[in-house]
Amino acid sequence: MIQDIEDRDLKKDGELDLSSKKTSTSRKILSTVVLGAITLALLGAKFLPTAVFSGCKPSSNQEIDTQMILEDLCPTAEKLIPEESTQFAGITQFGTPEYKNHSLSVWRDAVRLYTPSFDDLGPVGEDSRWDVFFKFEDYLMKTFPLMAKKSELVHVNTHGLVFILHGKNETLKPMMLTAHQDVVPVPDDTVPRWKHSPFGGYFDGKFLWGRGSSDCRNNLIGIMEAAEALLSEGFKPERSLIIGFGFDEECSGEQGAAHINEYLLKRFGEDSIEFLIDEGGLGIQDLYGSRFSLPATGEKGYVDIVISLVTNGGHSSVPPDHTSIGIISDLIQTIETKRYPLRISENNPFYFQLKCEAKSGRTMDPLLRDSIAHLDSSCSAKTRVLETLDDDINVRYLASTSQAVDIIDGGLKINALPENVTVKINHRVAYDSSTDEVKAKILSKVSAIAEKYKLAVRDFAGKEISGFRHSKISEILPSGYFELHSEQELGPAPITKTLNNKSWNILSGTIRHVFEDFVSYPDADPAVPSDVTVSPSVMTGNTDTKHYWALTKNLYRFTPIRQNARFNAHAIDERVELNAHIDSVAFYYDLLRNVDENDRQN
Repeated sequence: MIQDIEDRDLKKDGELDLSSKKTSTSRKILSTVVLGAITLALLGAKFLPTAVFSGCKPSSNQEIDTQMILEDLCPTAEKLIPEESTQFAGITQFGTPEYKNHSLSVWRDAVRLYTPSFDDLGPVGEDSRWDVFFKFEDYLMKTFPLMAKKSELVHVNTHGLVFILHGKNETLKPMMLTAHQDVVPVPDDTVPRWKHSPFGGYFDGKFLWGRGSSDCRNNLIGIMEAAEALLSEGFKPERSLIIGFGFDEECSGEQGAAHINEYLLKRFGEDSIEFLIDEGGLGIQDLYGSRFSLPATGEKGYVDIVISLVTNGGHSSVPPDHTSIGIISDLIQTIETKRYPLRISENNPFYFQLKCEAKSGRTMDPLLRDSIAHLDSSCSAKTRVLETLDDDINVRYLASTSQAVDIIDGGLKINALPENVTVKINHRVAYDSSTDEVKAKILSKVSAIAEKYKLAVRDFAGKEISGFRHSKISEILPSGYFELHSEQELGPAPITKTLNNKSWNILSGTIRHVFEDFVSYPDADPAVPSDVTVSPSVMTGNTDTKHYWALTKNLYRFTPIRQNARFNAHAIDERVELNAHIDSVAFYYDLLRNVDENDRQN
């Protein structure tokens, strides 16, 4: 069942007129959800739609217990605490001043190694800008000598690093942890705006500053620290551990993760990995007076739409009423005026996040809680929930496709009419949608503008679908045509199921243990209980996991960190708390121990 918010000209029974809505407390309830989750999306022009909800049943006086409904869809994870052992020092070792100093040194020196990836990089081996990764590999091998000695290291496409720590039981599927070695570039003109050098690894007593400190040296070094600590204690896993580090995630991963995937598929086969954990998710955060962990069990799709307008040009002293730039501007306004519909269904991990927040959020408005519980069976409940989502940009794009006009190019000289104008629109495709829906919308809008200005259109297949190129009124309108292309089409990722899933139970149980029993929350509201509700969530952006779909049915995107302990990934003054980095080391350490204990017991 899918519920939509769409444009409609008429109101009918069951429709919600948002044009006359007033902001209410319940509609603001979700304002703090997933802060920073949609930094990849650009808000288009606001429209005032009429909402239509299809397939819902009329409200009834059903006496179904709200909490029972929510518990079924968001069962409480059992906390997993590794057994006490004389072999392992446990995660308390990471909280000592001695270890914190060691961890800071290791992490800081990694941040000082600047490894940017650029969109225009040439092939590996031909473009010398890739060579920075040789130095980073050398650093890892010297800093983590036990990993270098006891694991098999495979180089994939030169700079892709695959460490394989072989398990005692080769019949068990390996587990896999991933991160990426590259960071986003720091533009030269922004360096003076940093409080501390982006390349210096400055520590102010609380935060480590620098490019990549958050995205994602924290994960990569945390994984290596945890593995090194376990190996120093004689750890020999039942199940093999694969650690894979790509090197161009920030420019789509085609040279790194894509090649690593090909290698692993060839060596191990499809669905050969028990589970995979990459960066991502929404960390640990306090919402509705309760504490939540939000690993992403899915991520939205992706497509870039390229629209070109070709016209005759001419001298700007005798211009038409609308140059090609003016026409493109009209098109952009038309596209941005209508957003994509909001949809909620079990096909989207965000559906389960809503259920978990309603179940555990102590301060959630009771009416909103009941509405979330009954949104599958009550039109009024659906209306209330979708209206709440539509009000808040911080959650809207977890349930709808985003569109962002990011690049426009056209015109070469001030006294010459532009002959070629191009606009590029980035889309993050929602669950319950598709790249085909995006292309259909764009084609519809372009066709309408082409009709208005008597222009031709070449659709995504290269077929000309309107014939106004040779206009009889070319003296006031430029004759020409639109041409449409799509780039990097990718549908929404397969969803990892969480109910009755052993890997999810281990992940969520480990999260509860580490973030309830080890982690401190110095900036949190003391009224928030320590219990952590672990909920599925969805990523609005893409990670290297998009290349690993064939390797496993259990793909998780989770950076083990308090959301309020990291700032400004991809931006000026990127920084992360040292204590938060220590938390990540503890998480990976106990995750590996919990997996191993489960394997030995079963």
